[in-house]
Amino acid sequence: TNERDVYTMSDWAQSCGVQQAEGIQLTSYDGMDYFPATQSDIPAGSPVMFVPSDLIFSSSKAAQEFGGELSQCENQLVAAGLQDKVPLFRIFFKVMAEYDKGEQSAWFPWLNSLPRTFNTGASMTYDCFDVLPPYAAYCAFAERQNLVNFQKAATTFSPNHDSETLKWAYNVAITRSIERNNERFIAPLVD
Repeated sequence: TNERDVYTMSDWAQSCGVQQAEGIQLTSYDGMDYFPATQSDIPAGSPVMFVPSDLIFSSSKAAQEFGGELSQCENQLVAAGLQDKVPLFRIFFKVMAEYDKGEQSAWFPWLNSLPRTFNTGASMTYDCFDVLPPYAAYCAFAERQNLVNFQKAATTFSPNHDSETLKWAYNVAITRSIERNNERFIAPLVD
């Protein structure tokens, strides 16, 4: 759908074993951006959320799941000098694979809760780069180039995706994942 369904995702996460500290609620000031908030004090050092490992997307799990399909795409990235982006590409690929399953995806409630548009360098037009300060334009343009390289690599394996869907998946991967020890992760609800 066109509207984010955040509250169904919250119910889904709870049914999948995601645990939250007492009093945590999803909150929004504008109906577009959502965040966890609490009205009660949580002691320092206390866990706020727990996401079971089987719900977490990771670049190593994606490599195991997709194997050879993924390595063909990764080789293109390496040839373009983007070997450091391979973990991010794996998350991007996993997001696309789950998106392709639609409502049959175990992660559909989470995917359906995500923003439909993003304000990132990958989403900017060339006119936008012209009005940014030089370093910001450089960073935004680099993000756009990464998107283009990801699109090229992905379409060698799966040519059925339009550029807007690939841009959306890239933005999900880049804005929702974190990097730890050369590995990328997305923990639904905590993202």
